[in-house]
This record gives sequence, structure tokens and C-alpha cells, in this order.
Amino acid sequence: MTLIWLGVLLFVAIGPIDYPGQPSVVVLTVVAIGLAIFLLSYRGGKLVFDRWFALQARSPRPSTRMLNNVATFASLVGIVGIALVALDRTVLSGVSNSSYAELLRCAPGLVDTIAIKRTPLLYGGYLMFSFGFVSVVLFLLKGEEIRGWAAALGQLSIVSPVGYALLYSGRMPILFVFVLVAMAMLVRVAQGRTLLPRGHYLLLKTGIAVSLFAVYSSAIWSSRQSFCTQMLPLIAELEQEKNQRDASVAYDPAASGGIPRPKPAETIAATELNKRIVEAQKVQQAAPVASSADAFLPKMLMAWNVMPRGYVTSAIDSGRLSARGAMIGLSTYFYLTHGVRTIDIVWKARDKFTPQWGVYEIGVLSPLLRIYFSNSDQVAVMEAELRAAAIYGFFPTAWAAAFIDFGLVGAIIYVAIWGAVAGWSAAGSRHSGLMTPQLLLVFVLASVLLSPVQGPLGMANSALVLVSMLVTGLVLDFAKLRARETATLGGNTPAI
Repeated sequence: MTLIWLGVLLFVAIGPIDYPGQPSVVVLTVVAIGLAIFLLSYRGGKLVFDRWFALQARSPRPSTRMLNNVATFASLVGIVGIALVALDRTVLSGVSNSSYAELLRCAPGLVDTIAIKRTPLLYGGYLMFSFGFVSVVLFLLKGEEIRGWAAALGQLSIVSPVGYALLYSGRMPILFVFVLVAMAMLVRVAQGRTLLPRGHYLLLKTGIAVSLFAVYSSAIWSSRQSFCTQMLPLIAELEQEKNQRDASVAYDPAASGGIPRPKPAETIAATELNKRIVEAQKVQQAAPVASSADAFLPKMLMAWNVMPRGYVTSAIDSGRLSARGAMIGLSTYFYLTHGVRTIDIVWKARDKFTPQWGVYEIGVLSPLLRIYFSNSDQVAVMEAELRAAAIYGFFPTAWAAAFIDFGLVGAIIYVAIWGAVAGWSAAGSRHSGLMTPQLLLVFVLASVLLSPVQGPLGMANSALVLVSMLVTGLVLDFAKLRARETATLGGNTPAI
């Protein structure tokens, strides 16, 4: 954790993007306090559980049969889950999913203005698809014992995060599963085992998957830039219609906290949206790629309020680096590092935030509140506060996310629990054969690596992945403990 944050702060200070005044004294202070709380909780939790696990008889490994059955079940649940989400989004929703997802990437504030048909299949799929992440990790941790169909399904489960990313025109679910894979490798090495299970050509498959992700990441960025450029006039029209609708909604400031309640019925049908997107694509031509820094730099300054450093500008001007290549590289760099600046912004606007109690990080809660608790103003209030602080749509880091969701005291408790879980899982993985600590350790390590971007519950529905890991680990461990108790009772039965 310390090395990761020292590296991130250094990259922000001297990296290719100039974040004015960053990392600031405020940022350094917040990060130092956050690291201290996490590390103290980690050491405390690890010390307590080191002693606790050391006093226990090392629990037996789960039977190969049980392990294969659970791995197969988790894989099938994850694959069926993403299939249900895909069926709802692409067939039953009434809208062209690719265009709809891309449009919301360009203008996320339009989410409430389009009438999308949602079926129970979508929510059932959401409860299930995250088991695909767990199946991949479980196979990597226990690949020597998981065989046959269970091993094949464990590898095939990668379709869950990949499918989720494709359906929502994103990259983070794939990045998240790759980080989980890398952390599973790290856990294996710490246990004195090989980097990957032998056989299955896993090293080759991993290399191919990472290469494809790099191509996909570049392609989706270029596609999104072109699509957003084409949709600018349509987005302006839709936002104007939304503003007119909101202005016509009567509300009681005392009852709604000063935030207008959204109108129950959306103004644009899915079929109408499809037609308007097609018309916009026909009328608008994709913006030409900038061929010089003169056209490229102002766009960056306007969109992100930053500038490339002098050595990047010189490389573009000299022709050693194309403007398009620079934009792709800098956008990825910005994507992963701008959370440091967000810490500073959140701290300066701290009095304007009210606790969101998980709604900010746990992405699945916002649509549930919009649909099943339409009288609640929490999502509208949260978005208004984020927009007022100018961080809507930006990554917050784990520290800022904890504060936005739980306030100052709650953030301290949140980070302390995170550190204690890290210590518990590290001790359990070292001193026991239980699967729950190993799965949790992979998750915690991934959350640590991604903490400069998001909190442990806010990365690509990682809260659902955490629940799925707990369920899978506990099923295996309870079955194992029950088998041990049965064997003990059988051994104590007197002979007749």
C-alpha cells in the first residue's frame, strides 16, 4: 500500500500530465493519515489472528470433489448471470444497447430521461454475474485440484467481466479481473507455489488476454471519442429538454432538501431515442483527428483543466509522437491518476457533502433507488453535490470515496475495517487451509492496487464480487469443517 501510493504521488508530480499544484499539502496529509489508519489496523488484525490461527489445528483442505462442485456451480451461476443481463439489455430493453451505453458514457446525466424497459432478469443477472470473477480466482488458486469440466468452466468464466464491460461500453470490469488474476498469482507465490497452475497453457492465455485488452482499450477510447463528437448536437437537445422538464416540475424545498423530485415518467421512449441517434449519425461527421498540438492541447485543457508537460508537447511538435497516440496515452494516464486531484477538491468542499451510506461506491444501489424508491431524493442530492464540487464522473480514490459515503468519522472506521480484513485474510492464508481468507486476500490486494482510483467497494461492482467471494469461501469452509466434525465423531464412536 505504501509503495503504491508513493509511486502514484511521484507520477502525479513528474508524470506527462501537469496537475497544477498537485500533490498538494492537503493531499499528502490525507494520504498519510489514511495509510496510517490502514497499516495500523492491518498490523493489529494480523497480530490477533496470527495468534488465533496458530492455536488452531491447521484445517484440512476441501475435498477435491467438493472443490470441483463449488467451482462448477460458481462458474455456471456467473455465466448464466451475464447471459441474463445481456438478454435484458440487448433484446428486452427496447433500445440499441451499444448506442445507449455509449450515449450515457458521453452524458451520464441523461440516465433518467430515457424510458428503458427493465425486467427482473436484469436484477437476477446482477446478483449472479459476479460469481464469474470468483470462479476465475478460485481456479487460479486451486488449479492443481480443479480438473475436467470445472477447470474448463473456470477459465470460460472470464466471459462474465468481459461481457459486462462490452454491455456497458467500459474497460474497468476487465481491468478489475486482470488485477484479481495478478493478485491470485501473488498469493500463490507467497505460499511457495508456482505463479500459475501447471497445464492449461495459462501463461500463453494470459498474455493473449492482456494484449487483446490493450487493443480493446485503445479501440473503445477512439470509438467513444468519435461517437461523442457525433452526438454533441443530440446531447445538447436532450439536455435542453431535460432542463425544461425539470424547470416545470413543482416541488417543496422543505420536503425534498431543495432538490426537485424527478418526474415519474421519462420523456423519451427507447424507440424514439434509437431513431434520433441514427439521424444524428447520418448528419454529423466524425471530427477529424488533430494533427498538431495546437488543436490537441486546447481540447485537453477544456475537458480536464490540465495540460501535458513540456516534454510531451515537444515530442508532439517534433513529430516523434502523434497527437492521436499522445491523446490515447494521456487519457489512460489521466484515467488512473486524476483521483489525487479529486482528494484535494473533496477536502476543500467537505462541508458541502452529506454521507451517502454506500450509494456513491456501490453502483448497483443507484438504479435500485431510482426504480423501487422513486420518492427518495438521495441519488438526486448525491449527484447535485458531486456536480457542485465539479467531481461528477471523476474517480475519487479510496480516501475520498470513504469520506463521501460515510463522512469523516465513518471514513476512519471504513478504512480501519478494510485494514483489519487485510490483516485477517493475510493471517488466515498463512496459517490455515481455509478458502475464505485466501479469496479475501486476493480481493484486498486488488483493492489496494486500485485504491488510487476507487474504494474497495466501488470498482466495477466490486461490492457484488466481494459478496460472491464470501459466499463461495464460506460454503467451502463450512463443508470442510462439517466433514472434519463428522470424521471426529466417527472416530470417537465405540466399537461394538
